[in-house]
Amino acid sequence: MPQKAAAVAIVDAEPQGTFATFGVATPMQEQPAHGDLELNFVYSGSLSYFMGGRFVDVPPGSLAVFWGALPHQIVEAEPGTEFMQARLPLATLLRWGLPPAFVRKVLGGEMVTDPQSPAWDAELTRRWVADTASLDPSALHICELELEARLRRLAAKRQQKAATRSPEHKPRRQVEAITAFLAENYKDDISTADIGRAINLHPNYAMTLFRRECGMSIWQYLIRLRLSQAQLMLLTTDKTVLAIALESGFGSLARFYAAFTRECAISPGEFRKRALP
Repeated sequence: MPQKAAAVAIVDAEPQGTFATFGVATPMQEQPAHGDLELNFVYSGSLSYFMGGRFVDVPPGSLAVFWGALPHQIVEAEPGTEFMQARLPLATLLRWGLPPAFVRKVLGGEMVTDPQSPAWDAELTRRWVADTASLDPSALHICELELEARLRRLAAKRQQKAATRSPEHKPRRQVEAITAFLAENYKDDISTADIGRAINLHPNYAMTLFRRECGMSIWQYLIRLRLSQAQLMLLTTDKTVLAIALESGFGSLARFYAAFTRECAISPGEFRKRALP
């Protein structure tokens, strides 16, 4: 039987550079968020994610790509599932000039997969781990070239979303309805009453349901959603921090700075400066 776990939100938004690691997947006790592109390759077993407000499955032999700025959590994993996790700075991704449709999908919150991943992906991803662990600049450069080539191959294929699971019980369908409403209205001043009306639930029940199923409150999720959009604008536009604060739904510069520094442990201006030297 797959293991299950609840989560709380943690954030690692400061750029860390390209790296890759092996892991044995277990349900996350924390719901991480970071500003990088993330790639997973499942060698054996299978994963189920709560990602971008949807429950999705990643079967063995699949490569999955998503933007880590949105909260994401492994909610179920077959015991002993082995996988690779690689992270690539968003600034590097944008510099490569990949096909815009592909970039929009990923930064729009989709988990894009290659369900018919070529056999050599297993060896390639193992090499990424070895190269990044070596701390050899030449090996790291080769690793990034291979990452770029692999993403270009994925982008050139007929695009496929990760297989979205039809939630097997009503609460998860209701959670997806809540996240869909938040995705459409995150720029607005949202109240619990607004959420309740939109999905035909009592506001208190909606709050309790979301925390029970996702391990975080609706407001924590909404802040992460707003911050992910703010991070993207910081890296892809020359808009002022004030304009970004307002356009991402924070309502004031003070609220934006407070949320950004609390969640990301770095100011918006410093985040932009470090990511785009």
